[in-house]
Amino acid sequence: MGRVWKTPAAFEYMRSVRTPCGVAGPNNAIYCLRNHSIYVNIPFLVSANRRYGDFAAITILAHEYGHAVQRQLGLSRLNEDLYQEELQADCFAGFYARDANRRGLLDPNDVLEGYYQSFASGSRHFHPNSHGTRGQRAMAFYMGYSKGFKGCLKYTWLKVRGRQR
Repeated sequence: MGRVWKTPAAFEYMRSVRTPCGVAGPNNAIYCLRNHSIYVNIPFLVSANRRYGDFAAITILAHEYGHAVQRQLGLSRLNEDLYQEELQADCFAGFYARDANRRGLLDPNDVLEGYYQSFASGSRHFHPNSHGTRGQRAMAFYMGYSKGFKGCLKYTWLKVRGRQR
């Protein structure tokens, strides 16, 4: 494609932190488009690993890096299709798991742990119209793992809130 990857800056925080995109609170991780940075709440990552296994935090981080991928590939339409972008970022997290597995970096349960984390990140924490339901998020992760990068491009063309892309 001829594109150069620009790695986002990464910041850790314990309680909450002010970012150019607003306050990042506890139990959260965000990608901030304004300064191309990822902010991660360390207790949130630790809690995810305790609940779902050691690949859960990696899945959360891969989702946030997925937003950076969207921006750099021109797929980001944040003010228009947040729902779609969140599912696509979950898909990119699954694609990361696929690549890590191909390179022999994963333990036998890691993909399942990523799937469970994606499921847990569903509508219980966010409005389903902004981030998707539990099932949609888990299936997006699975799509990236099973179909790869091209499978994730399906989320660029979803029918969203009555509009066809």
